[in-house]
Amino acid sequence: MQPPHLEIIPARPAVCRDDVTVLDVLLRILPPVPEIHFLRPPINLGIVLDRSGSMAAESKMDHAREAACFAISQLLPADRVSVTIYDDQIETLVASAPVVDKPGLVARIRGITPRGSTALHGGWTAGAEQVAQHVAWDGLNRALLLSDGLANVGVTDPNAIRADVRAMAGRGVTTSAIGLGKDYNEDLLEAMAQAGDGNYYYVETSVQLPDIFQTELNGLMATTGRNVGLRLETDHGATVSEVLTELVREPSGRYQLPNLIIGMPISIVVRLQVPPQPDRAELCRFHVDWEEPGGSAPQRRSQGAALMISPVAAAQWSELPVDPAVAEQVALLMAARARKEVIAAIDRGDATTARGWLDKMRQVIATAPQTAEVASETQQLDVTAEMLALGQMASARKAEHYRQYHRKRGWGTTPRA
Repeated sequence: MQPPHLEIIPARPAVCRDDVTVLDVLLRILPPVPEIHFLRPPINLGIVLDRSGSMAAESKMDHAREAACFAISQLLPADRVSVTIYDDQIETLVASAPVVDKPGLVARIRGITPRGSTALHGGWTAGAEQVAQHVAWDGLNRALLLSDGLANVGVTDPNAIRADVRAMAGRGVTTSAIGLGKDYNEDLLEAMAQAGDGNYYYVETSVQLPDIFQTELNGLMATTGRNVGLRLETDHGATVSEVLTELVREPSGRYQLPNLIIGMPISIVVRLQVPPQPDRAELCRFHVDWEEPGGSAPQRRSQGAALMISPVAAAQWSELPVDPAVAEQVALLMAARARKEVIAAIDRGDATTARGWLDKMRQVIATAPQTAEVASETQQLDVTAEMLALGQMASARKAEHYRQYHRKRGWGTTPRA
């Protein structure tokens, strides 16, 4: 497999010779296009389904069963799958095994019925252990949690749950989480996905569940790099004044990035402060490292790229055009900061302030080139405003939180398709 392509785009194609320059730089990480005869690694999947009583509402359990059956249909005999169900009790409905009896698996899933409370941590633990017992280092090992409620039985402390998910990721088992309805804890599910090197999905209607499962499976099948990180180096007096994309930074200074998935570019914007430059110079270098699936043991690889740029007079620099791709990303990231204020206002029950911040977001993105991503963002703001007008505060919070999650991962606010 070829390494990802790193594309560096400065907001303007020069810096100042006679003044300090504030320069926004867009890094695009483009996962490689596979060879024609690309063979995906085997998948070791643990499906963890919430069967608590609230799943009976709005046909959520019906759609969850159908989505799980769809996932089974997409797996190959070389893959493994397990199914764990939980309410206040935890049951391994299907122990981890190769996918050789699809009709039998489907029949057992169709027999699941809702009941009881929500032992979310215990259900996830049991499902993740099913995956951990058969970790394939040459494959992709994932626990996929689906819940419509709050953790109210067993371990309920979010920090303890997040720590356990991170420890399981250290054993080779990643975690994705799907939140369904209005009552689940989106902060917890996002934290689990982040700690588990997986993905978080918000399902506004249970009809979306089959598409979500397909998205997750497609992402697993197309994953070319895991445990991805970014390091930044500067030179010639340049400094990183800010990373506009909200990324988790490790104590070592490395930034955590989402997995490399075919067809899913990652966009990162860095703001540099550059002193006057007399000559063309290399101002910064980006280093991306990742773990490549395949083989008997994970292999780490890396790829680097540098920004080389020439100086011009300050008067000339101010006349240079701003790259539209950088302008788009900067505007969307600035709007994402206002999104935090929307969420905070909703948490206070202050719909008026939340709508005010939505208006500010519109003003910010109105300055950006009118791309498909900007149009999608505007449409989503209208949807959230309508939710607030109807008093649907919980739904509005989940929608904005989910978009913030995607923006933080450099994928944009449009959920993956």
